Amino acid sequence: MRKKQGLLAGLTARLDIPGEALPGGFGVELSGQRELTVRGCRRILHYGDEEIRLRVGKTVLCVCGKELLCASFGNGGVTVRGWIVSLRFGEAEG
Repeated sequence: MRKKQGLLAGLTARLDIPGEALPGGFGVELSGQRELTVRGCRRILHYGDEEIRLRVGKTVLCVCGKELLCASFGNGGVTVRGWIVSLRFGEAEG
């Protein structure tokens, strides 16, 4: 597994492409506490105004806050708006 990760990292560097463009890759961009953009999102697992859970590769990203809203979702990208209090990463099940 470690060899595969090294190969993918080398490939992204040589081709000058973001890691989220490859299988299992994702990127997160936080703009203050009001907007979060996630690239490489496979699925929205839970949607609520205080918690949104996203499947990104083999990981689950949990966005916690208040008045959260999924402003856009498509082509592997998600934009979450609202008052973002914390981000947590965890293992995806199955």
